[in-house]
Amino acid sequence: MRRLTASTISAATLAVAALWWFVPGSYPYGAAAKVTVGVNHWIERGPGVGLMVASGVLGVLAALGVRSRPRAAGVVAVVESAFFLLVMSDASVLSSIGYALIPAVLLGVAGMVAVGCVRRRPVAYVLAVLLPAGLIASLTMTDAVSRYLVNVASGFAVYGGRIAWSWAMAIAAVGWAWLAYGSFARERRVTVPRWGRAVTIAAALCPVPYALARLTWVTPWPLGGFDPRTGHITLIAAEGGDAATRMQGFLIGLSAVLAVVLTLGLISRWGEVVPRWVPRVGGRPVPVMLAVGPGAFGAVALCVSAPGVLAGAVQMGSWVDGVLFVLVFPCPVWGPLLGAAVYAYWARRRTAEKSRSAASPRP
Repeated sequence: MRRLTASTISAATLAVAALWWFVPGSYPYGAAAKVTVGVNHWIERGPGVGLMVASGVLGVLAALGVRSRPRAAGVVAVVESAFFLLVMSDASVLSSIGYALIPAVLLGVAGMVAVGCVRRRPVAYVLAVLLPAGLIASLTMTDAVSRYLVNVASGFAVYGGRIAWSWAMAIAAVGWAWLAYGSFARERRVTVPRWGRAVTIAAALCPVPYALARLTWVTPWPLGGFDPRTGHITLIAAEGGDAATRMQGFLIGLSAVLAVVLTLGLISRWGEVVPRWVPRVGGRPVPVMLAVGPGAFGAVALCVSAPGVLAGAVQMGSWVDGVLFVLVFPCPVWGPLLGAAVYAYWARRRTAEKSRSAASPRP
């Protein structure tokens, strides 16, 4: 399986290198690219093709040595993973996830309000009145709603191909990381880390600055603007930004709020047992992988986006803007913190399950 994975990634890498060489217009990176949040923004087509060819050839050699020289193949897998993670991937992976979460946030809020009404919660009744009223009010702003939809559609039309390349590079990085783990991992006794709670709280705090900034976009004092003409992060004036853009910023801010809530779930009771007010499944244990899977996915996406955030910070108008950029998008620390929090949750749940199995009487 490991040989097949290494061979597949290497063959795909060489195929991409050939495509970029024979079809110059297919090269998605370099100074001419519109996306600048990545190290690949500084890599032109010639060096990019050369790097991919070298990666593909090295990967083929690793695939041939998976069985005969597993340690050497593991070292190559580490190098390959670092190459795709630090050089070829970028922060557009994270932005696409943020927009993808918007429908999930809206459906989740609607579902919670509906369940609350069924459970006769006063707060749910209030929200059931306010939310439709807000929806009706927003629908009267037909121009804002239509422009928002046009903004999202045109954004994916312009950047969709570029985002797809970023996801392909991220998948290659994860594939090589999996191969490296398989080469060096050993079975060890799982212990519950003492730092789990502190790390989880720190990870939950990481998206707070972004969430607060974006949520202000529905107020007369929106924060967190970026002027592409000057390269500076600024406070958006009260009259700045049309309604569609501000609606877009607010909705993606809700995705950051969801990230905060879900991260805190890793140390909360409801992260282990489904709340009793949830129909049918209330009171049942939360499947471990239901939390670990999305959490690990998010941690990997953040780590993949970290080099791009640092590259974007370097290109800001000043060092102050660069620091603010990293503060708003703290992927370099957020990714490792979230990964550690997910590991602590997994270790705690696994240890608890083993303890229950040992304590239960055997037939």
